Amino acid sequence: MKRIPEEKIETIRSQTDIVGLIGEYVQLTKRGRNWFGLCPFHDENSPSFSVSEDKQMFHCFGCGAGGNAITFVMDVENLSFVEAVAKLGARTGVEVETGEGAGSERQIPSGHRRLLDAHRYAAEFYRHLLLNTVEGEVALEYLRGRGFTKEIIDKFGIGWSLGSRESLVTLLRRKGFSEEEMAEAGLAILPENGNGAFDRFRNRVMFPLLDMNGKTVGFSGRVIEKTGNEPKYLNSPESPIFNKSEILYNYHNARLAARKSGNVILFEGFMDVISADAAGIQSGVALMGTSMSDKHLSMLGRVTNEVIICTDGDNAGWEAARRFSRMFPSNRLDAKVAIVPEGMDPDDYLKKYGGEAFRETIIGQPHTLLSFSMMYAKRDKNLKNENDLLQYIHEVLEELAGKTTPVERDLYLKQLAEETGVSVEALTAQFRKSEARHTRKERNAPPPENPPSEPAIPRGKTRKSPIARAERIILSHMLRDGALFARFRDSGEGSPFFHDEYTAIFVRLAGFYEEYGEPDVHRFCETLDDPELRKIVMETAMNEFSGEHAEEEIRDSMRHITKYRIEMEISEKLQQSKEAEKMSNLSRALELSREIIALRKSLSAI
Repeated sequence: MKRIPEEKIETIRSQTDIVGLIGEYVQLTKRGRNWFGLCPFHDENSPSFSVSEDKQMFHCFGCGAGGNAITFVMDVENLSFVEAVAKLGARTGVEVETGEGAGSERQIPSGHRRLLDAHRYAAEFYRHLLLNTVEGEVALEYLRGRGFTKEIIDKFGIGWSLGSRESLVTLLRRKGFSEEEMAEAGLAILPENGNGAFDRFRNRVMFPLLDMNGKTVGFSGRVIEKTGNEPKYLNSPESPIFNKSEILYNYHNARLAARKSGNVILFEGFMDVISADAAGIQSGVALMGTSMSDKHLSMLGRVTNEVIICTDGDNAGWEAARRFSRMFPSNRLDAKVAIVPEGMDPDDYLKKYGGEAFRETIIGQPHTLLSFSMMYAKRDKNLKNENDLLQYIHEVLEELAGKTTPVERDLYLKQLAEETGVSVEALTAQFRKSEARHTRKERNAPPPENPPSEPAIPRGKTRKSPIARAERIILSHMLRDGALFARFRDSGEGSPFFHDEYTAIFVRLAGFYEEYGEPDVHRFCETLDDPELRKIVMETAMNEFSGEHAEEEIRDSMRHITKYRIEMEISEKLQQSKEAEKMSNLSRALELSREIIALRKSLSAI
């Protein structure tokens, strides 16, 4: 792999605005000098992810992730250092020659990488068949008839699969993939009778399914014309790289568009997403199934505060909107519901009335969740019928209980009074009973058998201890002062640190100074492949340690580390002494007692 000149790396780093870069992946809000948002590296509900514009660094106080613009791209998109620099180079207009092998990805198991490669080849193959072959002409005409332009086909990577049994299997076999790998990827089916693998998708318009980094991990294939009992849509099975609960169609594009629109539109199907995109609504996403997961909510929360649910206008669409809407009240996101009239789906509405009408009338006038709940409760009810009227009032009051502010309650009770002819006073009295029942139910609800635990924080358990603070202080000075590091390195005593992760950083810092000579926290961080070590370095760099009293701070920190090391040694020898006594090894116990006394004397002398 060709080495990128240091001056070019520095140019790219200095010309990249880290706030603008990270803002394309995470919704950021300025508080004081720094920007904050939800961490893209672990699930959280309260923003603990900080970006410093002054230092051009980021740090998560929840999981410890940290770095600069280059390492952020490395981590968030699973790229190598060279790939990340090349990506930022393209962004800043600086050309980077990566040479051979720069495409290898980091932190992805080799098996997963093979599956991703197979999908990449498949996506290219299907797209070629659609655009450049006689066999694809029927599908291309079908798409054009439905309003698909060349730009839309290119943007969403749409393709066509042949009707022959082994067209893709033959291609992947030539690329070196085994039939077992094709089957594991979900691109082929391997019969139990051993007759050989065959293509899963045949005679279908192919829609690639991409993960949050824009990598193809699956497909959805649509038949042009049904000829039998085959499903209209055929989706990839779940695989090591494809999990429906972690995929939102078009998320990698929508997260950028959401910065401008201020919201994300949640559709039922990806055809609605594509139609909306063609109409200029580019922040649309869709579920790859009927259920929404906590992972989906977390993904949405990273890029927006507002989600507009837009489902079909038929009964199934109302039920889907109801399910989706119930996921949001207990979460951080502000959700609204856009109603498509006349039982139409968004795709049909766009074709009939156009994008402007859809933007202004549907997306531009969404309903609050409570307003939608009242509309949902009112459906299929005749309010002139006493039973329907009472049922409607009951359902609405149950929805309002425990979910409204006093102002919202007053507003909705007045609206309910106008609709039903029942006085506000009577509705208020009934509401208080519903509220009391809701309160009692919550108070008496048994705790969950397996309460959800906080997300695991991938950091060392000693990171917040006093000894770790002493190590951080010394590391901070070493990162800024090459002469100080050389003093420790040449002392003949090895690493001054107690914990293994700091010692590992010390070893790597020795190699860095030998190669580069001068301190450079950004560049040193970029040389660290281990994200855990990088977290420690960036957490240290983000902390403000005084440079005026460096020698005093170092002496004090070294005294803490030395004392701690002796204390740990005493504790270990005390344990050994107890074991020796249990084994009636009195001579060994006596020897250990002398060593403990000597260690305690040295400890008191520090």
